Amino acid sequence: MYQSNRGAAQVSLMWIIAFAVIMFLSLGFGFIQNDQLTIMTQKAEVSDAAAEDLKVQLAELRLTRAADYQHLGFGDAEGKNVSIEAIDRQVAEYVTRFGLDESNVTKMEDVAAPVIAKYESEVSASESKQVEIDGLRNSVREKDAAAKTAQRERDMTIKNLRTEKEDMRNSKDNQISDLESQRDGLRDQMRDLQGEITDLRDLNDQQARDSRKSLALLTQRNDILSGRLNIVERRADTSDGSVLAVGPENVWIDLGHNQRLASGMEFEVRNANTDRVKGRVRVVAVEAMKSRAVILTTADEYDPIRANDVLVNAVFDPSRKLIVSLLGDGFGLYNKNDMRSKLAAIGIEVREDVSVETDFLLLGTAFFDEDTGEVMPWSTYTAHKAATSKSVAIIPQRDWGQWLGL
Repeated sequence: MYQSNRGAAQVSLMWIIAFAVIMFLSLGFGFIQNDQLTIMTQKAEVSDAAAEDLKVQLAELRLTRAADYQHLGFGDAEGKNVSIEAIDRQVAEYVTRFGLDESNVTKMEDVAAPVIAKYESEVSASESKQVEIDGLRNSVREKDAAAKTAQRERDMTIKNLRTEKEDMRNSKDNQISDLESQRDGLRDQMRDLQGEITDLRDLNDQQARDSRKSLALLTQRNDILSGRLNIVERRADTSDGSVLAVGPENVWIDLGHNQRLASGMEFEVRNANTDRVKGRVRVVAVEAMKSRAVILTTADEYDPIRANDVLVNAVFDPSRKLIVSLLGDGFGLYNKNDMRSKLAAIGIEVREDVSVETDFLLLGTAFFDEDTGEVMPWSTYTAHKAATSKSVAIIPQRDWGQWLGL
């Protein structure tokens, strides 16, 4: 029994061992299958990755081809396939633009060859033009260099001429300065001599003036008594007063209210000895026995107005009352009555008729003919005819207005 159980136990052990061996074998085989499966899975993954890369490259190639088609104009709307219509349109455009013979165009090379030939011709022509342009540029550079050289030479010549001109100017200025110094020295000498001459002239002029006044007074009285008075000729040689003192712009004269002098009157200033005209003055301020006048003109700057020079006014006489007649439609700013008052204020009597006693006929504004509107000549009036026949001085408004200051 014990052996039977022992035998059964041995059999069971054998089955257990066998089962264990089978299990170990199964496990080993499973491990081997699992390793192969892992390897196969890895290979499959590598293949999938390679396939994906190929798909990406294919997509990129398709995109590149589509872009090339679109760039060349030979692709369809989607850019996936070549468009025969696009190629035909492009070929037709080349034929038209480049003037090709359409019958000779059967492939793209037939289009390219003439176009390339024309392109090469244009390139050759362009290169020829470029050669000409380069030649012209070289010529321009040469001419520019020559112009700059000429400019430098001209500037140098101008500089030399300016230097010579400046030297000549300096030399001339020095000569002028020397001559001016000599001239100033001579003027000083002449001024000293002129002063001595003036002193001598003053003495002589004073004596001559006194003699002339006496002679003029006697001549005037004789003319009045004889009825042959010609006031213009008489007044031309008769002085009315003299210069007392001279300032830079003003002079004082020995006539005033007591001699019926009025502000605004003008006098010629003459040399007492030679009767030479030295200038002209206008009275601006009147006192009882003297007046102040401004210098209007000076005949000679080297022979200015001096004290003791005589005064002459053709229509003013401080020694007697003048007689005048008026003829005109107006007298400047005054009517006939106003003129009577103005003239009476300076000792001039106004009479209607012209006679041998009349000194002047003063003309005013001319009369106009009411029918024609034209100016009537003075010679048609009785007063003018009488003044002409009696040798009475006829003075226009411009002259008497200046002399009398009216």
